[in-house]
Amino acid sequence: MTNKSKILVVDDTLASLKLLSDLLKAEGYEVRSAISGELALESAISNPPDLLLLDVLMPGMDGFEVCRRLKANPNTRHVPVIFISALSDTDEKVQGFGLGAVDFVTKPYQREELLSRVRTHLEIERLRNHLEDMVLERSLRLAESETRLLSSLNDSMFANAQLRTLLHTIPELVWLKDPNGVFLTCNRQFERFLGAAEADIIGKTDYDFVDRELADCFRANDLKTVAAGQVQANEEWLTFADNGYRGLFETLKTPMRDSAGKLIGVLGIARDITERKAAEEQIQRHMRLYAALSRCNKAIAHCTGEAELFLEVCRAAVHFGGMKMAWVGRIEPNSRLILPAASFGEGADSLQQLYASVDIDSPFGHGPTAKAIREQRPYWCQDFLNDPITAPWKELALRAGWAASASLPLKQDGEVIGAFILYADRINAFDAAAQDLLVEMSMDINFALENFSLAMAQKRAEQEIERLAFYDPLTNLPNRRLLYDRLQQAIVANARHAHHGAALFIDLDNFKALNDTRGHNAGDLLLIEVARRLQACVREGDTVARLGGDEFVVILNGLSDDAEQASADTEKIGRKMLLAIGQPYVLEGFEHHCSASMGIGLFHNQEKTAEELLRYTDTALYQAKKGGRNTLLFYDPAMQAALEQRAALENDLRRALLEDQFVLYYQMQINRDGRIIGAEVLMRWQHPLRGLVSPLDFIPLAEETGLILPIGNWVIETACAQLKQWEADADKSVLQLAVNVSARQFHQADFVQQVDQAICRHRIAPNRLKLELTESLVLDDIEDTIVKMHRLKEIGISFSLDDFGTGYSSLYYLTKLPIDQLKIDQSFVRNIGLTQSDAVIVQTIIGMAINLNIESIAEGVETEAQQAFLETHGCHVYQGFLYSRPIPRTEFERLFERMRQKPPTLPRAKLLN
Repeated sequence: MTNKSKILVVDDTLASLKLLSDLLKAEGYEVRSAISGELALESAISNPPDLLLLDVLMPGMDGFEVCRRLKANPNTRHVPVIFISALSDTDEKVQGFGLGAVDFVTKPYQREELLSRVRTHLEIERLRNHLEDMVLERSLRLAESETRLLSSLNDSMFANAQLRTLLHTIPELVWLKDPNGVFLTCNRQFERFLGAAEADIIGKTDYDFVDRELADCFRANDLKTVAAGQVQANEEWLTFADNGYRGLFETLKTPMRDSAGKLIGVLGIARDITERKAAEEQIQRHMRLYAALSRCNKAIAHCTGEAELFLEVCRAAVHFGGMKMAWVGRIEPNSRLILPAASFGEGADSLQQLYASVDIDSPFGHGPTAKAIREQRPYWCQDFLNDPITAPWKELALRAGWAASASLPLKQDGEVIGAFILYADRINAFDAAAQDLLVEMSMDINFALENFSLAMAQKRAEQEIERLAFYDPLTNLPNRRLLYDRLQQAIVANARHAHHGAALFIDLDNFKALNDTRGHNAGDLLLIEVARRLQACVREGDTVARLGGDEFVVILNGLSDDAEQASADTEKIGRKMLLAIGQPYVLEGFEHHCSASMGIGLFHNQEKTAEELLRYTDTALYQAKKGGRNTLLFYDPAMQAALEQRAALENDLRRALLEDQFVLYYQMQINRDGRIIGAEVLMRWQHPLRGLVSPLDFIPLAEETGLILPIGNWVIETACAQLKQWEADADKSVLQLAVNVSARQFHQADFVQQVDQAICRHRIAPNRLKLELTESLVLDDIEDTIVKMHRLKEIGISFSLDDFGTGYSSLYYLTKLPIDQLKIDQSFVRNIGLTQSDAVIVQTIIGMAINLNIESIAEGVETEAQQAFLETHGCHVYQGFLYSRPIPRTEFERLFERMRQKPPTLPRAKLLN
């Protein structure tokens, strides 16, 4: 090494002094030594070294005192000092650094460490000296530049005076900032805005004049302009400090550069556009109201009833007219309250709290709507919060954001029936033009109501003619004529859709005795009540008819395509009817008991006519009466056999639980890296005679019989036991199992306790168990669902919302529930690449999950194209035949081992072979 840096070594121990000197000389340094503090001070002052290695503990003057005196001397204050001492206490080190030392090396030291620190501090000192030389040279150059600048200053002053005169005559706000946001100049308009003279503005920033939030906004726009490198425009609300004027300004900001292209700063120009914007907004409001009026006219042309019309005009007023909320209120004749008939927009859910009455004596009878109805003219409330007559509703208006309202009376058949009410989010929203448009809209609604009245009168006349021709005058049920027509239609319709239908022939037992003992009036009352009870037992779309006398016929439509299930459903409904008929009756003050017999005929194709089917059910009815009355009987022997077969299956299902015939299959769930992260467990029934039975064949029966409760509990227990077994394997110990939960199982009062006990019994981490709930289950009893899900979430259980998108998909409740995962239904995944609508639905579900911070998983993935689509749009967990079918546990574990051992970069098709 040829380094000739001068180093002074100071140590009162000769051995240490010689060892350190020899070490440094071997590195090529010019080394001097001193054996005391006094000698070191004399040597350093007379010939300052480049670096001083100084021992602390020395007799006489110690190292600390030497350092203090050197730093006080102008000639040696820049010499870097490294203390070398056996002292290791932190306080001593702090004292040394406080005196100006650059480093502290503790004895005994490592050779390389010491040399490294010496080289480092010498290099730092060299750089410091070089920097001082550069500063000196720069100062000389600046002095020369100052001389040249002074010579051109006078010329610049004249040009600058002209520019400033021009700047101050511009009516817009003009200012210039440097790249750091510091004001360089501005005009008089800008002085008015900040409320300060230019001299007080220059050198300061926005933060010295406006609140931090506005200043942050200004600064962000400046930086955006610089980054874009071109003019940037934006609109800002500004308040002038000198007179409090507040207006909307269009601001143009331009990056300013010198002739060399260097950024000088940002030039800003702001123009007041408040009046222009107000005019534009007024035009837009009128255009929106024109659009709402047009939409209202379209609704009048297409709507077939009042409810549909009212909803459409409310929707038009909000969507097209720019209203905050709109509703139609009708006068309730008895209470004289104005009740909502339709509503739309923000705050519509608050209408249940808005009490309004047309009764002038009511405390709620003096509002805008009541006044409009009583006076039969529009009432324009331009400032809702400050209008005295709106006092009872001000709190509601504040919450809903209503600033102005319009109430227009509605008429039908010459009478005021209610009002069309609209709310705007700004005061004075209803100018003369807006009022004319809304009055025209209310007149169009009145015209439509008149047409509805005429149509309703005609319809009532037609209905009365039809009732007399096709309905029984006593019970108002379809008569024999209409019954035959509907039965024939049912035969054709169920055959077309491959469904079963059923005809139930019902005859009251001992009805003649009632007529003979109590008279025909009592018999008629009984028939009317029986008709009502039968109607209460059937679904919409089914038919209850009176054939004549005490005979009734019920037509059930759209039963299962499976004969066994259709038979079971029919029997259930039939017994429900017999039970309803068997309840006591009160007829003319006395209690009467009645029973009935029933014959049932099922149909599945068009081989039978309506007359033949009724004949068969009549035969079955006769056999039911012959067998003892108060019972039902199927005509078709095959259906009877089907019932017996179903009963046998139910017995086998009960035995399956006792004999441990159920097994779990596992369908893997993988992440985007092709690694198994868990599985969905699926039930299979290993029947001793039938073999492997699919859940589709026994789960519906289990639901109906209540066996789903012990079966569901078995699944949870078995899944927990399997998770516990996998804990012994480090790779499998992180797997998560998803268990499907039925509605009946979830809504048990002790379901949370069951799950908690299973977790504790098997001593597993709760987050490894995931419960899959369907949308219909969640919404079935939402209050119970919310409570139970949050209790389970506290335990640590995670949730997956299954079949998402196929049900009601309530986004409101989705935000209220502790959902961890949305499962995209396979019906949508299957059509990716086939139908645009399903692809859009999948993207929407994924996007919604991302925004709600919920993981999404797609089931039914069968192609790599489907997976690529899902991955591209943000879904990174998958399940489907592309990876594996549901398989037994042993096969699942073998597949897990194969996938773990293969490189994850291989294509999945090869990975799973």
